[in-house]
Amino acid sequence: MLNKPSDYIEAGLKLELEEDLKYLFNSTAAIKMVPKGTIVLRQGQRVSSLYYIHKGIMRGYYIDTAGNDVTKCFAAETEFACAEGLLRVEEARFSVESLQDSICVVIPYNSIDQGMKKTNQMKVIFTNYIQKILVGMLNREQALLMKDALERYMEFKREYSSLESRINQSYIASYIGIRASSLSRIKRSMKIE
Repeated sequence: MLNKPSDYIEAGLKLELEEDLKYLFNSTAAIKMVPKGTIVLRQGQRVSSLYYIHKGIMRGYYIDTAGNDVTKCFAAETEFACAEGLLRVEEARFSVESLQDSICVVIPYNSIDQGMKKTNQMKVIFTNYIQKILVGMLNREQALLMKDALERYMEFKREYSSLESRINQSYIASYIGIRASSLSRIKRSMKIE
């Protein structure tokens, strides 16, 4: 049974935390219910906490200079949201919104810094996570620059196969860099073939 923040993290990441980390998470992190539609971090706001998602989906998005909502990324079960603080960013470059009622472990960044100084396990966890973020960003950049809309949609389906039916189609379209009507046309043409 999951009772403490460390229980959620251990279960999701499939690892046993060192005792110092368990104590740190249990004394500083909180388990939080985040209702659908909640903005947990606003663009320009100070980045203070990392969200480990036990249940639910969140998306990162920009509001561009024309006022358009542009989806940057998605995070779901066993992933982190609001991870910009790992890169020592003071102010959020994008907003983070809960797309479903979610259960999260909210970990203050000062606790993560403290854990990095105390134990190598924390460094390994977050170094691996930062590498995963970087590979994802490079793949997305290449897709946006080098692939057509159909290829980007197929790549989305591969990367986020379990999320497609749980996410509003307009967010998917925004993520792959097209309009929702274009995504509808692509999906229709795939059914015909």
